[in-house]
Formats: sequence, C-alpha cells, structure tokens
Amino acid sequence: MVKKEEWASENKGKPWTDSELEAVLSDAPTKDNCEKYAKAFKRGRGSIEQIYRWAMTSKKEIMEKRGDEKFVNQIKKVSKKIGWVA
Repeated sequence: MVKKEEWASENKGKPWTDSELEAVLSDAPTKDNCEKYAKAFKRGRGSIEQIYRWAMTSKKEIMEKRGDEKFVNQIKKVSKKIGWVA
C-alpha cells in the first residue's frame, strides 16, 4: 500500500531554482529531511530523494544512464558548489 502525501504538491514538475537545490543538499539525505523539503517546496518526496541520489552519483554514471539532461546538470553544478563529492 502506497501512502498518499499529506501536503500540497502543486510545484511538482516545475523547475527548481539553484537556491532550492542548495537548501535540500545542505542537509543529510534522511527520510525526515526528504519529507521536510517536500513540504517546504510543495513537491513530492520522491523528487527530493532523486536529488540526493543524483548528487551522490558520478557525472560519468549519470551520462551513461540519463544522457546530458539539464536538471541533472543543475543538480551536479549545485552539489559541486556546496562541496558534495561523488
């Protein structure tokens, strides 16, 4: 059984700003933080989890799986800026 999210998610599918990504990546990738940022930015919890996954995945591996995708490149740029190493 999949639990329905109990918060607004009207920003689902809309572009992320660098400052939003910085906020997400400034905290550890925990379930509580995923939920906190999903609620704060009105997104789905899965999108926050994916941001953490892409931030922790090497650029080479992403290119092999996803190609040259704008959003993934944005995440990698922000994660590098704040000191994440993948």
